[in-house]
Amino acid sequence: MRKLICIFGALILMTSSYAQVIYMQYRVVPADKEQEFVQRETKYWSKVAKAAIDNGNLQGWSLWHKVGVTNTDAPNYVFLNIYESVDKMKPELVFSEDNMKNLGVPMSQAETNSFTTVPFDYIMQLEDMVPGENQFVLVNYAMPKDFNGFITENKDLWKPFHEKNIQAKTMGMSSWGMMSVIYPQGMQARFSVLTWDGFNDLTSVMNYLRYEPDAEVPQEWQAIFDKTKMGEIIPEGFEWRIIYEKVMSLSADD
Repeated sequence: MRKLICIFGALILMTSSYAQVIYMQYRVVPADKEQEFVQRETKYWSKVAKAAIDNGNLQGWSLWHKVGVTNTDAPNYVFLNIYESVDKMKPELVFSEDNMKNLGVPMSQAETNSFTTVPFDYIMQLEDMVPGENQFVLVNYAMPKDFNGFITENKDLWKPFHEKNIQAKTMGMSSWGMMSVIYPQGMQARFSVLTWDGFNDLTSVMNYLRYEPDAEVPQEWQAIFDKTKMGEIIPEGFEWRIIYEKVMSLSADD
């Protein structure tokens, strides 16, 4: 866990406030170092994060592992640090001297920066969600041509649809949410928004994703297809759809 932790766990530690800011830090961890990395982060650095949560400097922290291999040099882990707001995003308070005492071991036994790399990080804003517990999340990265249209349609059309199915326990989903990028931005950015679909097991994710040529389109899906403008908003579809598995998450209730 670096001096700036990550906040992909915002997808997990959902609260009622949609003004939350999430710092997401992506890590590349060599295969032969994964066990050591996870052990150090969950055994030592999680204690620093928990101290920051307990004293109000963080709302949540989590670590996620990417399922499978996309590109050989792509990040395979992501941290999420959740702050109440932009004004409350103060990493120096998270890594204060008092909080750092919770490591319990010398820095040489806890640090992970020497054998991992941080290819990029993102500061995100939580736009909306349907809260729920999940062990896996399917993250849908997008660069919409109509940014406002993407946010609006997801709130007005897709959220109620997913909320209904989550409550009815159909499709295997257990949560849903959407975040927008605060920083970095620009023409060369990897994505400007993302949505996530939460699940409690990998089989449910795969069933959600797989193509069924002879499957009958349910009436509720057809109603969505008749209204959506997503084909115009993101005509090429999502930039990436990546599955992450939760390694550990912390909140004020833990």
